[in-house]
Amino acid sequence: MKLNIAQVVPYYYPSIGGVQGVAQYIAEGLAKLGHSVDVITAYRDHKGRPPMNVPHFEIVNDVHVYRYKSILNIGHMSYMPDLFIHLLRHKYDVIHYHGYRHPLCDISAIIGKLKNSVTILHSHGPFFHKGEISKLKHFLYNLYDKIASFTTLKLTDKIIVFNQWEIDNFRKLKVDDSKFEMVLNAAEEDSFKTFIPASFIKKHNLEGKKIILCLGIVNESKRQDLLIEALPLIIKEVPEAFLILAGPDGGLMEIVNRKAKDLKVEKYFKHIGPVFGEEKHRAYEAADIFALTSDKDAYPLVIAEAMAHGLPIVATKAKGPLSMIHNGLDGVLVEKQDIINIAQAIIKLLRDEKLRLTISENAKKNALENHNAIKSVEKIEKIYYQLLQ
Repeated sequence: MKLNIAQVVPYYYPSIGGVQGVAQYIAEGLAKLGHSVDVITAYRDHKGRPPMNVPHFEIVNDVHVYRYKSILNIGHMSYMPDLFIHLLRHKYDVIHYHGYRHPLCDISAIIGKLKNSVTILHSHGPFFHKGEISKLKHFLYNLYDKIASFTTLKLTDKIIVFNQWEIDNFRKLKVDDSKFEMVLNAAEEDSFKTFIPASFIKKHNLEGKKIILCLGIVNESKRQDLLIEALPLIIKEVPEAFLILAGPDGGLMEIVNRKAKDLKVEKYFKHIGPVFGEEKHRAYEAADIFALTSDKDAYPLVIAEAMAHGLPIVATKAKGPLSMIHNGLDGVLVEKQDIINIAQAIIKLLRDEKLRLTISENAKKNALENHNAIKSVEKIEKIYYQLLQ
């Protein structure tokens, strides 16, 4: 049975980030399965990035993408007045909204019930340990949660989570266990394909280098500056090591560049900006190691993609990496902000080819079994059908 499905998401391609990446492979995967899929999103990108320069409506890989003007933009939060109108004008079998504690979820849940649609909340890791966010944010989030426990969470048919931590926190808000569905974030199909990296290596003058790749928004939570601080230690042991930072500047590049200059490692790293499509996959294929040194990261999509490409991973013990990586088997986990151990883990993998290959093989197996977009989309489709019945 062909379904009419709405995917409602704060940002969407060409914006870069985990939530929009997940929404994109779900939307495109459902379209491949023969469903009619609309993406409704804001005509904006993350704070600090250049303004969007894309159509307000376009068809991308058989997905209809609607971008509406947003107002009251505060961080990731925004309000789209036209979302009301769009959802009232269209009849959807399923309204699948991404990002708990966002106005678009509250609007989608309310109108979904008014229109008798199946309502799905994809929560994307909204809960934090004490100290990870400010006291003011904790207060505001707790206030929102108390209201949502009687409104949005009641109106939602299913909540898609990716770890037990989310379930435990939603339980505190009186959400019934029958509402939870565990669906892990996955790597898009192309992540499992082989790409020839020669053009990427030539373009960035990386011949003869042992490449450490970090792909993601360069910002204060991802902490790419820690990799810069680790570089002098790495280069001392592996002189051919070279760090590639791929992704948009989220406000940290000034600090990164200053630290690189102070530590005299400017010639051992390069920020190449955002990468898309085949260029992104060539970057993965060119790398020897993938590194992610986040202070907080709910469930990084880039780890799933790196694993799918068979890259051994060095990551800090943020919630996401902890739940994705089996330490010493398919990656290496180190303490947050521990520059010495970050460097030592990278050095060991760069110097020990046998260990690197073993971890690489295990990482690919992990991705195939647990982070496969095709399997994830099929599971989500099954959830839709069960609720419609």
